[in-house]
Amino acid sequence: MKNSIHSPLLILVLVGFMWPAGAIAQIVNRINFTTTFPFTVGNTKLPAGSYTIKPMETEPDVMEISSADGKTSGLFETMTTELPKIPAKGEIVFKKYDDNYFLSEIYEGGARTGAMAIKSHAERQQSKKSGTPTRESVTTTKATP
Repeated sequence: MKNSIHSPLLILVLVGFMWPAGAIAQIVNRINFTTTFPFTVGNTKLPAGSYTIKPMETEPDVMEISSADGKTSGLFETMTTELPKIPAKGEIVFKKYDDNYFLSEIYEGGARTGAMAIKSHAERQQSKKSGTPTRESVTTTKATP
């Protein structure tokens, strides 16, 4: 009789430990931001301006970035990152090599997790040439649906 009570509890505990880390939500809202510099994300070079980032509905680790004027857009892959403390404000982080900016991280204000952009081939080549990047960031705002 004792075993039948402990078995369901044991199964729940094991499932909790085995739950994939990727299942933790990352970016769930549309995020707006503006840069004063051109940058690269994935394989897309974008001019300075205002942008929106949103997760793809079918693939939450794939993000879509589009310019405010609707003329430019692209997709890029991310992976979830957990933060040591919850940020009060949203932030887009760029890695800067010489005069080249690469979108690196996305954080929503009030969220424990964020998204790290997967390094593109262009960024890997730039890092070999330029060494350690500096970190630049811009504050985000939540977009209306």
